[in-house]
Amino acid sequence: MNENSSPFSARTVILLVIASIVGFGAFLVLSAYAPDIRSGRDGRAHGLSTSAVGFRGVYTLLEETGADVRYVRNEDLLENSGLTVLTLEPRSNAERVEALLYDGWGPLLIVLPKWGTMPVTGERDRVQWFQSGTGAGVTSLLSGVAEISVSTSGTPAGSRLQGGILQDIEFLTPEDLQTISGPELMPLMETAKNEFVLAQVTDTEIYILSDPDFLNNQVLASPERARAALLLLTELNDTGGPYWFELVANGFGGSRNLLTLAFEPPFLALTLCLLAAALLAGVQAIYRFGPALRPGRAIAFGKRALVDNSAELLRLARREHLSSERYVAMTREAAVAAIGNPRKLSGEALDHWLDGLGPSTMPRFTTLALAAERAHNRQDIRNAARALYDWRKAVTHEG
Repeated sequence: MNENSSPFSARTVILLVIASIVGFGAFLVLSAYAPDIRSGRDGRAHGLSTSAVGFRGVYTLLEETGADVRYVRNEDLLENSGLTVLTLEPRSNAERVEALLYDGWGPLLIVLPKWGTMPVTGERDRVQWFQSGTGAGVTSLLSGVAEISVSTSGTPAGSRLQGGILQDIEFLTPEDLQTISGPELMPLMETAKNEFVLAQVTDTEIYILSDPDFLNNQVLASPERARAALLLLTELNDTGGPYWFELVANGFGGSRNLLTLAFEPPFLALTLCLLAAALLAGVQAIYRFGPALRPGRAIAFGKRALVDNSAELLRLARREHLSSERYVAMTREAAVAAIGNPRKLSGEALDHWLDGLGPSTMPRFTTLALAAERAHNRQDIRNAARALYDWRKAVTHEG
């Protein structure tokens, strides 16, 4: 193999460049829309999760019944109609929760967390619990609208709740029932010990469900519990609007950033133009127009380079006008060398003798010499030198 040859063919290099560009573009797009396209199969307690503590099941049940149910991934998309379901977590975004509480989105159902879980090794959508009663860790997020205390009830599992908003439906208590209490809360469902399970914040459309096991994926284990969950949501959505499952507070989606703006109108057109310009620049770099130019030497070879360098030094020193007299002397010497000086003349006598050598159609030598000595700018110097050069060729009969 030639030592100077490349280990990669041109085709291989082109394919690598194309793959790199496509990969980088895909990385930018995925980075921009990562919060919007994440599947949510992480075992947490939110509307996308398919784990036991998630709420994907009731979302699917609402869809199957023909209800208008949607996920909220953009904080600007929420309309002021329908029921919003906010599933709180210890890591929920406090600013987003505050916006939902105070900006009047309409009916808002807040579901408190209950189970402390950890993912099952090797299975992202499955969890195992290690404690209950974790709802107390999120009450600070709601402190602006109500003072809430969270406790674990001693009510046996399977007990019927009383004072329910749906008297013809049995809401049976799950294991380790979690309840709430507070002065600003008005009970809608409670235990026999008057412990609140579902309560409404006074003078608001904010509802708080103390135990998520009434809505999460565990209700799918029983048709009766699934039916009760659907009827509960239907009752709270008294406007008949869409069901909104909030995800922004859980870290999925949010406000637009500069990267997402680059891939959406009207800035998408600018992005495409920049991409096209980059591709054209790449094509021009690969396929040259003409041979590659070699860099010139800092100091060139030959007499021409010597003359050019000397002229550049005169220009930089601003002494160009001094070259006129020397060019007159050089022209005189060249003419004498070619014709001879039979009378051994010098000075003005030599110049007057040279005047008689030129053709009558050209200025005399002394006239040209005087014009050269009086030249001070570049153009005048060039004109005088050209005239002296033409006179010398006419006198010496040079080709």
